[in-house]
Amino acid sequence: MFPIEVGTWNASIAPWREQYGRELRGVGGMNKTVFSRDRAAVDAEIERLRPLIELGGYIPCPDHRIAPDAKYENVQYYCDRMQNLKL
Repeated sequence: MFPIEVGTWNASIAPWREQYGRELRGVGGMNKTVFSRDRAAVDAEIERLRPLIELGGYIPCPDHRIAPDAKYENVQYYCDRMQNLKL
């Protein structure tokens, strides 16, 4: 499934994965508004997604474009954290 757009309705692949299992793959589902905040918000979003990441078959990323109010440093921090995530 792509994109899994969080948007204002807090969409998530989690309920579908519960219903259909690991065979359902997904990309997206990351709340990109955290990029306009701070590192703590980025960390909290990664932790929210960690159970889905650990199942495999899921790539957490922003759904479409990164918003213009995003701070580049936070996007870079997210990429670094995801690359070094210990599962």
